[in-house]
Amino acid sequence: MSAEQKLRIALRANAISSGSFGIAGLAFAAQVVDLLGTGNELIVRLVAAGLLGFAAIVVHTSRSPLHRLRSEALLISLGDFGWVTASAVLIAAGLFSPAGAVVSALIAMLVFDFGIAQIYTRAKTAVL
Repeated sequence: MSAEQKLRIALRANAISSGSFGIAGLAFAAQVVDLLGTGNELIVRLVAAGLLGFAAIVVHTSRSPLHRLRSEALLISLGDFGWVTASAVLIAAGLFSPAGAVVSALIAMLVFDFGIAQIYTRAKTAVL
C-alpha cells in the first residue's frame, strides 16, 4: 500500500472518529455533560456540530488530488494538535470531573495519534 493510500485511510479514520463523537454529542448531550462534570448541553451540542463539520472537511480532503491532499492534511493535523492542546489546558485548569478528565485525556490521545499518523504518512508521499 502506498503512503498516499495510507494517508487517505488515516484521514478517513479521523473523519469516522470525529463524526462518531459528533453524533454521540448531539444525541447524548446531557450524558456528556454529566460525564465531563462541567459545561452545559448547548456547549456540547455546538462542539458536536463542529466535529460533524470537521469530519465532512476531512472526508472531502481524503478524496482530494495529491497536491491538495498533502497541504490540507497538514492543516487537519494542526487542527488535531489544537484539540489536544485545548484538552490539556481544560484538564489542567480543573474544569472536568476526575472521570471527565480521564475521558478527555483518552480522546486527546486518540486525536494526537491521528495527527501523528497523518503527518508521518504525509511526509512519505511524493509531491507531483
